[in-house]
Amino acid sequence: MPLWHVYHPPTTFTTAASKTALAAAFTKLYTDIGLPPFYVNVYFHQIPATDIYIGGQPQESTEPGVEPLARPFVRFVGEQIAVRMEDSDEVYAQWLDKVDVALKPHVQDKGYDWEYHIDETERRLWKVAGLYAPPFGSEEEKMWFRVNKAVPWKE
Repeated sequence: MPLWHVYHPPTTFTTAASKTALAAAFTKLYTDIGLPPFYVNVYFHQIPATDIYIGGQPQESTEPGVEPLARPFVRFVGEQIAVRMEDSDEVYAQWLDKVDVALKPHVQDKGYDWEYHIDETERRLWKVAGLYAPPFGSEEEKMWFRVNKAVPWKE
């Protein structure tokens, strides 16, 4: 399961359409490699601008002499569980290039400052609706893709 957390100030991702578009971009990253769409979770966490500090500088400030950040800052935290990437600098760079392309219209093109990182969690510590997920690329996982939900299967 890919899980993405989007930490953002109130001035960004202000509409359902903007959130839906970003969630669709994340989902496409994973469905393009064969993962079922329902594996992808995206959570938007709106953080008050007065509670966002980057390098000790507030996103927003009304205090005299305190200079706020010039642009909105958005932080993404991704967790990947369904598939572990090959431990290769080239493979990691290729994946991050795809993530960059997916994020570009939602943050970079809007003039936001942004950052992300991705953690990988051991697949054996993951269940969906109480079920272990079928092996990546298996016929059972392809069935989960088609029905877009977890269904019992024989391990």
